[in-house]
Amino acid sequence: MSDCKPEVEIDSFDTRKVLAPLLVDTPFRLIGRGFSKETIEVYVSTDEHGGDEVFKIAITDSSTSTDEVLSVVAKPPISAPTGTDLWVAIRLNGKFQDAQPGLKVV
Repeated sequence: MSDCKPEVEIDSFDTRKVLAPLLVDTPFRLIGRGFSKETIEVYVSTDEHGGDEVFKIAITDSSTSTDEVLSVVAKPPISAPTGTDLWVAIRLNGKFQDAQPGLKVV
């Protein structure tokens, strides 16, 4: 990541670890800042720098979403790697911002 401070950051999830079964909607919330930006994308990566996109995570229209809390739903495809810790990553305007470990496809 560059020396520039990201505009969007993930501090944690609302649960210690997100266990997401294949092909099942798994809702959880991201805690951080900058989530009110309209052009963010949330996805799962195998590395802390968001270098690859394993699958996208949907942002929900939940009333609990704010600048500091973002409600999302992971639905891992059948091709997602199972049994390994993955990173939840965020892009703003197509540019990587931040990632947090703690999602496992089961």
